[in-house]
Amino acid sequence: MTDTSRQNFEGIVQELTGCGKSRTWSILVTIFGDLAQNPEDEISGPLLSSLTQLIGIKPQAMRVALHRLRRDGWIVTEKSGRTSRHRLSEFGLNQSIIASPRIYARTIDMPDKWHVLLANPTVRINEKNLVTRGYLGVLPNVYIAKGPKPADVSEFLVLEGYLSEFPEWLRSSLADAATVEEYSRFEHSLDAVKRTMENGYSPGPLETAVMRALIVHNWRRIVLRQPDLSLELLPQNPSARCRENVWGLLEQLKRPTLETLEAAAI
Repeated sequence: MTDTSRQNFEGIVQELTGCGKSRTWSILVTIFGDLAQNPEDEISGPLLSSLTQLIGIKPQAMRVALHRLRRDGWIVTEKSGRTSRHRLSEFGLNQSIIASPRIYARTIDMPDKWHVLLANPTVRINEKNLVTRGYLGVLPNVYIAKGPKPADVSEFLVLEGYLSEFPEWLRSSLADAATVEEYSRFEHSLDAVKRTMENGYSPGPLETAVMRALIVHNWRRIVLRQPDLSLELLPQNPSARCRENVWGLLEQLKRPTLETLEAAAI
């Protein structure tokens, strides 16, 4: 790597790691989720060390994170001679499969029809379960979701309508201001990466894998925490702009094969 290429890469890493706080174990989950999506895919200890060092993660922090992921059932580690080889466990693969559609979706399906649930204010609601199913809390005991009402909401008063019937003030009030700011900050970083690429920077396999991981990780960190629908309803949708920029860069940064990365890490 030339001095100029190194400076370009380090600038990109600094830009993408500055988007928000990230835990080492969570970054490792992203690396495995992007590079090792099949049950037989394994990442060797030397390759994982090379990738995390390029991100700026210290060896001790990586070892602690791997220990946590093994303890929590995300990662399986096996020895091959003196080399450790890591792969996602069945649980880890299943979690990756569940999350992947939201992380890697090129577009968001936006049906015209929506429904609102009004809960009995005297009954305790399992809000976490509703959020997992794609609902967003609008007011206390009031939740909104895409599509027609499901069959298992008989305990709620249900209102159905069309997107065009929602007033703009309601659309604007649905999104969390902090999340909108995160999208804005991430989009600024993506623009910086795009400019560096447009100026002729061409990363090698390891650098490409790291850039992909950091882009996917920042995107994943935001979209998995906030239901898409609140942002899709905004008059100016920040998640749609961000999604377009994410995919533009991921198409440039084609995912290297594990064989290529293992050879580059030697």
